Amino acid sequence: FSQLCDQFMIRRNYAKSFEGFKNRILSKITAMTIIQYINRFEFNRNINNLKININ
Repeated sequence: FSQLCDQFMIRRNYAKSFEGFKNRILSKITAMTIIQYINRFEFNRNINNLKININ
């Protein structure tokens, strides 16, 4: 859980409401899922390599 707090910057959020906070977290989870999908099925890489340039 601590790693996700750091990656998503949960402790330092500037959302005005819980709805805004929820939308930010959901968009970050969606982006992470898409990156993992691309790494696995398009480039046949390890899904945990999130910070690799796509060439």
